[in-house]
Amino acid sequence: MGSPAVAQLQTLSELFAAVLADFRPNSVAVFGCATGNGFEHIDSGVTKRVVGVDINPTYLQALQKRFSPNLPNLDLREQDFASPGFSISPVEMAFAALVFEYVTIDHAVRNISNSLVSGGILVAALQLPSTIAGSVTKSKFSSLETLGAIMTLVVPDNFTHVCSANGLDLERERTIPLKQGKAFFVGYYRKGAEQARAADADKPRR
Repeated sequence: MGSPAVAQLQTLSELFAAVLADFRPNSVAVFGCATGNGFEHIDSGVTKRVVGVDINPTYLQALQKRFSPNLPNLDLREQDFASPGFSISPVEMAFAALVFEYVTIDHAVRNISNSLVSGGILVAALQLPSTIAGSVTKSKFSSLETLGAIMTLVVPDNFTHVCSANGLDLERERTIPLKQGKAFFVGYYRKGAEQARAADADKPRR
């Protein structure tokens, strides 16, 4: 993902930096955190609590070694965030990039929604289909091509529908173009946004 032919890691790191700057969350959870791509952008003076969730213990060990000196409240979880028993204390922002292609969407989104405070934000990045490239880009790392067998691209409209059913309302969206004809869909989903708008509409006007 980080090779010049793919450049997905660099793009996702830049996206994470941008949403941290935009929302300045007091707490954040990164689902599918791997070894901490983009964690260097977290300002511990602003974001007091950082939760990283991944199923790979080796990745989490590397993340711990890299970032624990600068992130004293780093909380790493070796868990499947799409499993029925998953739970964390709610955070203000959730970031999940290129993980929904490998999990059961309904379960994953429900658990993420439960992991957000009311008014919290989910930023989700999905890989869009390409007419000129496969889902896993050809690179010198041929072992990565096995991911194609377990990856299922997610239709953004379907994902947004599942989010809405779990109390996460789409605020805005964007498309980030990548190399070799690929692109990311990025959706920003607010927990309780629809309910908040309805409550505001019911308030008496002066």
